[in-house]
Amino acid sequence: MGTTRSTAAALAWLAFLMAPLLAAAPAETVAVAPGASYDGRGFAYTIALDAEQPRHRRYLLSYPSPLETALESNNTIPAEYYVPANLQPGEPGRPAVIVLHILNGSYELERTLCTVLAENGIPAVMFMLPYYGERGGAGGRQHLLNDLSLFTQCLEQALLDIRRTADVLATRPEVDAGRLGVSGISLGAILAASACGVEPRLQRAAMILGGGELQKILDTAREARGLKAALGRLTGEQRQAVEASLARVEPLGHAGALRRLASGGRLLMINAAEDEVIPPASTRALAEAAGVAGDVVWLPGLGHYTAMAALPEILSRSVAFFAADLPASIVPPPATAAAERAPLLALVEVLQQAVAMLERSPGEGRCHLLDGTATIQSAKAKEPTTYRVAFARGSGSRFSLTAEPVPEVGTLRLGNGVMPWLVARDGTLFLGSEGHDPSAGLGPLLDAGQLLRLRVVAGAALALASAPEVFAQHLQVVDAAPEGAPERLLEFTLTHPRVKGQGRLRLQRDTLSPREISFDVAGVRGSLAVRQWAVDTISSAEMFREPSAEAVRAVPQQDLLRMMAAMLNFLMERAR
Repeated sequence: MGTTRSTAAALAWLAFLMAPLLAAAPAETVAVAPGASYDGRGFAYTIALDAEQPRHRRYLLSYPSPLETALESNNTIPAEYYVPANLQPGEPGRPAVIVLHILNGSYELERTLCTVLAENGIPAVMFMLPYYGERGGAGGRQHLLNDLSLFTQCLEQALLDIRRTADVLATRPEVDAGRLGVSGISLGAILAASACGVEPRLQRAAMILGGGELQKILDTAREARGLKAALGRLTGEQRQAVEASLARVEPLGHAGALRRLASGGRLLMINAAEDEVIPPASTRALAEAAGVAGDVVWLPGLGHYTAMAALPEILSRSVAFFAADLPASIVPPPATAAAERAPLLALVEVLQQAVAMLERSPGEGRCHLLDGTATIQSAKAKEPTTYRVAFARGSGSRFSLTAEPVPEVGTLRLGNGVMPWLVARDGTLFLGSEGHDPSAGLGPLLDAGQLLRLRVVAGAALALASAPEVFAQHLQVVDAAPEGAPERLLEFTLTHPRVKGQGRLRLQRDTLSPREISFDVAGVRGSLAVRQWAVDTISSAEMFREPSAEAVRAVPQQDLLRMMAAMLNFLMERAR
């Protein structure tokens, strides 16, 4: 029997690894014996290669739900399975993660997490919850959000579907069936917590923006208004049935399983400190019940939706958490050299560079540089406006900025080297030398709302950078440069329902640094001619020092910082 099993495993590996080489490879059907399923019932699933990227492959899975409902389409589970591109036959099995999606069912966040996991060596699968997508037919999710009985049935069925998905992963030759994990965001995090109590094979759980006290969450969350209204229309008997169903999927009811994981360091909770959907008190209730009250990763200053600003951190922590179970011999798929990157990945690299300039402070003796001329025209403007911007960001609080023309100012010149400085319209240099404190900076004085918007945009851009193919259905990029040309010429088209447009980028081939950018997106047309663009390059102290001037005035440092912050807040508001 051992020889037969080894031969079958080898054949499975061979078929799996050869699939990318076969054009339009047909779906493979895999039978799962009764003894290999959680409920003792045999079933079969199909797996077919859907897309191949440099560092991962995506397969489409289809398998029956353990629960049959009146809606036939809801009885089949469609799933997407992401695996590393460098799988090798004979290597040890890897941990695998089941990823559960959010309430609104847009799937981009979950696909991003699956992609990042796979590109770091960890297979991951996400499936559509009951009544979502093709499972629910026309208006399935909307019916779900206005029918409390159907919603609670969805949650209970979802737990069974998680168990069936664990059955599927346990059959995969590249997976270590003893190292299965689960992760979820928002609603998915709630289900992930409860799943740990019903599926003993789940050995790790990462819950993102989740909590306990499900009834309280439904009572307070704006997204659950339809469900709350539906609760008021139920008869006493119907209400009791719904409450009993909610109790069965309540995460607090599965605290024992969570404590078991937590005791071995295998439970991760990441939550927004100002969450307006999952009350922080509900998060704390679950954390205390699970024994991790002091270990929750709180995202300060962020809410349920602005937590997008921390998406890079969330992805990084999630990968590190699940990668702890990877065998020592496993290495992630290698990255692609910049000059060889596909057009979409080259565009993503430019986005990463732009975000780094705003978000990442360079090290001592290093800086970020941007010097260029931008021309912008909005749909409401009669004429375009041209701006010149020169920006250098150094380590700590060092920076220099020149921008012109700025309304009511003309040429704006300010910075912080040894001390903060600003050049007034009449050429007078103001130095913040009185009461000088080297540790003081602009950060606390800048508009928190504007900074949060920048962080959210940066987080979204880095999400695109982490898993660009997730957004490929809405973003098409081609390289129009002749082969062997010293520069790349990327032409992109945006077809998202909310944002449409097109543009082009001329890039240096080896570093992918932009030389020229033009765009016509969402009613805004513009271009940027770049003179300098560098991330983490060599700097000198002179770059941030105040310029020479005939008239110099020493002023209190804090007063000057407040004036500089007011100007920068004005610029951010204009940009928004």
